[in-house]
Amino acid sequence: MTRPRKVWPAQLAVGASLIFMSAVLAFGAFRFPVEKGFTILGAHVYPYAVAVFLGIVGVLTSLQAVTGGSREPAYDSGRATKALPGGKTGAAWVTAGLAICALLITHIGFVLAAAQLFACSAHGFGSRRPARDLAIGIALALPVYWLFSIGLGVSLPPLVNAWI
Repeated sequence: MTRPRKVWPAQLAVGASLIFMSAVLAFGAFRFPVEKGFTILGAHVYPYAVAVFLGIVGVLTSLQAVTGGSREPAYDSGRATKALPGGKTGAAWVTAGLAICALLITHIGFVLAAAQLFACSAHGFGSRRPARDLAIGIALALPVYWLFSIGLGVSLPPLVNAWI
């Protein structure tokens, strides 16, 4: 005799909420004008892409909730295990990264400011490899910069400023 699967209602609610947000975002993107103007892609493309991504994550989250869901956290003699290390120090690193990014974005450019934000956030979450984190940050920020500046024609701070 097989045990019935446990449905996780909280996780199912999160999945359903993501699917709902996806539908609302797609409806909003549908109302955008299709004309492109001076850009390669119209303004409706990116909201559609985000809507599809949210929809996929929502469906997968809902399926996981119905087929067994996220597993219960490990318990040690009836007590929950300790929280992840980092806590306030990690939050301080992420907050400092945001503040530094906001202060320096016009001085060092979008890509370098976003890369330092990624490196500070990674350090806050426990990474101890700043050079690798900066390289990953640059690798993530470059396509975002190009998609927004070339694809949408949005004016971001320069790739890097002239003094570099």
